[in-house]
Amino acid sequence: MSTADRPLILLRYENEEARDQFEATFGDDFQIAAFRSDDSAIEALGALDPAPAALFMLLDTPPAGTAYPLLKKARDSGGVLKVLLGDSIPLSLLVNLLDQGLVDRCFEQPINPELIRSHVLRAALSARSAPVEPGTGARSSATMPAVLVVDDEPAATKYLARQLELMQNDFQVLCAEHAEAALTLMREQGSRIAVIMTDQRMPGMLGKELLDTLRQSHPCTVRILTSAYGEVAVAIDAINEGEIFRYQKKPWRAADCLPLFREALVRHNELVNERDKDRARLDEQFRSIYHHRLKRLMTIEAAVDEAAGRPVMNCYLKSLQAIQALPASAAHLRASMETDLEHTLTDQFSDLVHHRLAQMKRMPGTLGHGFQPLQYEMQALADTADESGEPQTLIAALARALTTLLIASGLSWHDLAITRPDPNVAVLSVDLHMYTHLLAPLSRMSRPLLEQQVAFLLLHVLCARLDCELEIAGGKQVFALTLRLPAAGAFL
Repeated sequence: MSTADRPLILLRYENEEARDQFEATFGDDFQIAAFRSDDSAIEALGALDPAPAALFMLLDTPPAGTAYPLLKKARDSGGVLKVLLGDSIPLSLLVNLLDQGLVDRCFEQPINPELIRSHVLRAALSARSAPVEPGTGARSSATMPAVLVVDDEPAATKYLARQLELMQNDFQVLCAEHAEAALTLMREQGSRIAVIMTDQRMPGMLGKELLDTLRQSHPCTVRILTSAYGEVAVAIDAINEGEIFRYQKKPWRAADCLPLFREALVRHNELVNERDKDRARLDEQFRSIYHHRLKRLMTIEAAVDEAAGRPVMNCYLKSLQAIQALPASAAHLRASMETDLEHTLTDQFSDLVHHRLAQMKRMPGTLGHGFQPLQYEMQALADTADESGEPQTLIAALARALTTLLIASGLSWHDLAITRPDPNVAVLSVDLHMYTHLLAPLSRMSRPLLEQQVAFLLLHVLCARLDCELEIAGGKQVFALTLRLPAAGAFL
């Protein structure tokens, strides 16, 4: 990673030996600006543009009292991950810092370097995709954690929300009148909803049923059940079986709810830290599987590059790497380590690729300016995409590969956007889904997955053979495909 690509972090330290150890551990991953005083770090924090991705407090003695000028500056600047590192951090101090929004992560020694790298890289990517303007003061509602209150008495929820938002600036309060509205909010803003408090007796889905649903889909959201009735059995069942955080009686008082929600936010941060730690461990374990799988896949590199007439295997792998699949889970690791999934996957993929490349050797056809049959062959294949039979030309094979990718995303040729930037070029573009792929964690293998992956590789090979320009822009389980065809009358 070049120096320009490495995230910048500020390090506030007291002990030079600890600073040297930190720099030795992370110097290859981050640009580190180290400061021994709050004043110098505050000056740097205000002068840097863009702001650093993270601030690390590496202190022998954790800050005491109520004055935290550097942490407050980082909080009010926005967009800076605030991490506290120490040998022993009192719980009361941690709660105080979290309540004020002064730290985002906290780790006791010895630290897990992989977990630290994961947090910083995620913060750097978030900052690049959604930069925060300096000088905006406290966190905006878009980045502030939220508490969702669900009750079919909107007047009561709105009154509670107004009171709580006047009493603090640590979280935003969202309201929903029933479970369906709450689920919609969770789908739209679930990444920042840290706590949900719902009434038990509501029309439609009961409060406990809502919390049980969210326990599966949003395990880091802290769940609180409330009711105006003395439903002791419901409360006990919800606590013992639904693992809710608290049972709160109605009527609500903001003075009672505020410490409850602050305590719930602390628990939310603990759950997020535990989740991230587990993810870092699973990602580290999957990395060895990934490298082994990649090594086996590269055995077809020579055959693929020969068929393409130029090196394309690495281009194909880079395209896959740009598509963010779902993270590794324990089920993925068990499937890879305790079954023959890895050998079967790479062997069947390689066999299918060799078979398709052998077919390509027998196909005539090159694509040049004014190659009119392109529109007829591709359109004919698109109209009969469900028919059996092998393509007979390279152009038809290109159309078949594109058709396979469209079908895998539940799309058809009608979903392609076709433009003519000039008379000699036709541009095809479409956004496609790819939830998992050959370089992602897998728990099972299916024929449709193999066909999709082979089609994606053949698209790279055929575009090289036919002098077409292929662009792949990866995203979260999606990718944008753009294909530039140097054909005078293609599709028109």
